Amino acid sequence: MEKFKRRKLRQKQLYNNGDVWGGFWYWRQKLLNYCLSIFEWEGCPESLPGREIEMNLLLTGHAVIIESKDGLVWPVTDLYGFDVYYRPTHATYGNPLLPFKRIELGRNGAVIYNDRIAGNILTDQVVDSGLRTFIDRYARAMADIESSISAYVINTRTRSHLVAIDQASADRLEDYQRRIELGERAVMVDDNELESIRTLDPGPALPDDLNSLLIARDKMLSCFFRDIGVKFLESQKRAQMTEDEVQADEQMLLINIDDLREEREAGADRVNALFGSQLRPKINPAFDRSRQRKNIDEPEGKEERDDNTGID
Repeated sequence: MEKFKRRKLRQKQLYNNGDVWGGFWYWRQKLLNYCLSIFEWEGCPESLPGREIEMNLLLTGHAVIIESKDGLVWPVTDLYGFDVYYRPTHATYGNPLLPFKRIELGRNGAVIYNDRIAGNILTDQVVDSGLRTFIDRYARAMADIESSISAYVINTRTRSHLVAIDQASADRLEDYQRRIELGERAVMVDDNELESIRTLDPGPALPDDLNSLLIARDKMLSCFFRDIGVKFLESQKRAQMTEDEVQADEQMLLINIDDLREEREAGADRVNALFGSQLRPKINPAFDRSRQRKNIDEPEGKEERDDNTGID
C-alpha cells in the first residue's frame, strides 16, 4: 500500500505531457514569448517600457498612451465611441494608481493598433483584436499533437487492453498502468489478480506514426510563424522548392509582418505628434525578412551608391 501511495504521488509530481490543458498553457506562454520578441521599441521613456506596449498590443489589439505625473504611461483601456468610419474615438480605464480622466483619442490620448482591423468596431473584435485568439488556436493545436505523441510513446510499452471485473481489481490495475507510465517494470504474479482481469484483443500492431506526429508538430509551428510573417522553414522542404516558390514564400512573410510594422509606426507617429516623444518601433533583426532578403539578393562586394557622385 505504501508503494502504491508513493507511485501515485510521483505521478502527480511528474509533468504530464499527455495533459492537453497543461500543454495548452505551456504553448500559450511559449508562443506569446515568440511574438514579444518580434518588435523592439526605441525612444521609450522610463515610465513606458517598450515590452509593456507590445504585450498590450498582442493581448488586446491596442495600446492607448496618456500622460501622467510620472510621464507617459499606458493603462489597460477599453475603446468606445466611433467616427464616420467606425473608428473608436474615446477610451476608458480603471487603474487605482492613476487618477481617472476621460480620454479623447487625439486630444489627451493616442492609440497604437496591433493590425489594420483592430481599430474598426465593425469587426466586432475590438477588445480581442490582438494575437490572443491566434496564439490560443495554435497553442491548443500544439497541445493536442504533443498529447498524441505522449500517448503513442506510452502505448508502445504495452499493447494489452485490460479490464477489471471489480473495484479492488481496478485499483490494482490502475497501479499497474501507473507503473507502466512511469517507465517501471510491472509484472502481475498473483493468480487471483489474473483471474479478476480480462484481456481484450489488442488489435493490429500500432502503425509507425511517431515520425508523422513529429512532422505534424513542426509543420504546425511552421504555420504559426508563417501566419505572423516569420520564417520557420524545414531545410528538406526548402531544398525541394523552386526559386519562384521561395520568393513567393518570402513575399507572403513580408505582407504579414509589414501589416504589424506599419500599424505600430502609424501609432508611434500619433503618440509623438501629441506628446513630443520619440517612440519608434523596429523589427528585431532576427525577424526582419526584408533586410535578410536584401542581403541575399545583393551580390557580394557591391558597394552602396554614393548619392553625391551617382557612382555605385
